[in-house]
Amino acid sequence: NAALAPGALVEAFGIAVEAKCAACAELDVGCAKSGKLAQGTGTDCTAFFSSNGGARRVPHAGKHTLFAEMVGQAVREATRAAIVSNINHCYGNRGWYGLHRAVEKVCGVLKGARPCVPPRPMMPVPWAPMSVIGLGVGLVLIVYALPLSRSARVVMAVVAWDRCLGEPPLSLHPVVIVGKIISAVLRNTPEGVLTNPVLGFVCGFILLLGMLVISLVSSWLLLAASNSAGDYMVAMISSTWPALTNITNITTSFATWILQVLLLKTSSSLQLLCTLALQMANFLERKQLPEARSQLTWLCSRDPSKLQSDELAGGTLESLSENLSDGFVAPLFWYVICAGNPIAALLYRVVNTLDSRVGYRGKYEWFGKSSARFDDLLNLMPARITAFFLLFATLVLHGWEDASRGLKVAWGDSVQCDSPNAGWPMGAMAGVLGVTLEKKGQYCLGGRVSAAKLPNSRNIRDGHRVAQLAGGFAAFGAVIFAAAFLD
Repeated sequence: NAALAPGALVEAFGIAVEAKCAACAELDVGCAKSGKLAQGTGTDCTAFFSSNGGARRVPHAGKHTLFAEMVGQAVREATRAAIVSNINHCYGNRGWYGLHRAVEKVCGVLKGARPCVPPRPMMPVPWAPMSVIGLGVGLVLIVYALPLSRSARVVMAVVAWDRCLGEPPLSLHPVVIVGKIISAVLRNTPEGVLTNPVLGFVCGFILLLGMLVISLVSSWLLLAASNSAGDYMVAMISSTWPALTNITNITTSFATWILQVLLLKTSSSLQLLCTLALQMANFLERKQLPEARSQLTWLCSRDPSKLQSDELAGGTLESLSENLSDGFVAPLFWYVICAGNPIAALLYRVVNTLDSRVGYRGKYEWFGKSSARFDDLLNLMPARITAFFLLFATLVLHGWEDASRGLKVAWGDSVQCDSPNAGWPMGAMAGVLGVTLEKKGQYCLGGRVSAAKLPNSRNIRDGHRVAQLAGGFAAFGAVIFAAAFLD
């Protein structure tokens, strides 16, 4: 019945919380939300009471006092007994619970590299957890050994890499390098070139042709040098150490194959796009509009400085659907259409990057005209294929009603967009979610659907699930096509 001094009360409270966390860690209690080790601090309440008066008074309750030791022991034993009782009630015994936790941890690793997103745009991309990196490396090696065609194995490895290993450093990313070259050209382009329709169109066409030639030659030289180096290594090793010939053949063949995987991977990305969308949802749920506006610059070129939460959510959904086509489905499409040549996917991304930088009305209207029209041509099929996969994913997840509404909006509203392609995936996304995607003065997708609402963070999460599944269907289709028709 002793009274605790205010400082001792705070110390004892801390000891009680620490003891509770220790009991959770000892029994490997998992958090239902994150799957990581639970501490009980988010769902439980800890209260510590002591007498107000009396002759006896405890001045201190630090870790090395007998009183604190007794408090910690009592709380730990009581918490442990309560947890064990609950485990036995829900799972039968601790053995079954241990198996459940092991499955949870494996599933957590299989989810991939999320949320490996920089806190601010254009900052270095964080590394994935080591468990996820190990899984990704293992999956790539397993895929290489599969009895499938080379092209099918490349696509499968790209999907595994994208899911688990994330993006290469931005300083080495080919698309980022192309963007930097474009920026340098634009900084040094006289204003008179941009304002003159004929001169602007000619110079823009020269820029497009030059970027394609540079990318084609550099990537071809890289693959050719890899093949030549491999042949040289095999010839040298076989003549010097004949016993190592088979190992050398396998090693050089793998090196050439993984280089093709890297070229296709740097031309396509799904995981980063979906993770950025999830992070935008987190910002909007927490009313962090400045952070959300900054995040939108990762996704599109729209000025976010005056956008409100519904407009930020709409911009995210538009970018999620359009970039699913531009950044994932289209590179895979051109890879398999061009007989499994990763250079084709890279050249497509060069055109798409040029279009995103200069292919719009205004200052660069004539300078970017050739890039915009060529990008429109290259995306005619991929955009419509993406819309189909979005509708099919919705059919699987939500049923026919949402999928049919998406088809109605994509078919009827896609013509509102200046681009002949962007309206298809964006319209499908607006329809399946039952929202309006609007860019004031240009288009309002889904506006004619009854009960359509303004988008919010929950719609972003729903759209993320649909886009992930649609991307999976696209990758599966590419693998099947490559396995059936390509080498």
